[in-house]
Amino acid sequence: MYVNWGSLTGFTTLWLPFAVAQCRGRTLPWLRHRGPVRLLGAAGLALYGVVVANTVPRLAGAGPGTLAYSSYVAMALTGLYGVLLVIYAVKASAASRTGCA
Repeated sequence: MYVNWGSLTGFTTLWLPFAVAQCRGRTLPWLRHRGPVRLLGAAGLALYGVVVANTVPRLAGAGPGTLAYSSYVAMALTGLYGVLLVIYAVKASAASRTGCA
């Protein structure tokens, strides 16, 4: 139970602000030249959704059916995260080839 609280607290305080900032178009200077920042922020929010989908039902003491359903949602969000990262990598490599940001 402490692991669930720790992961939820850690991701909320450390990961969520950076993902939201990237969705708004703001980012760290060393990431600016690599490609579409907002797409990277959307991927970060999908990863944050995985943590929320897994931990909140466990902390609420949900039944086995609800836990299974929330795990399916988390797996779908993980797949979305992977797809967004692949799209980001393709766009970033195309931007670096053409010299555009």
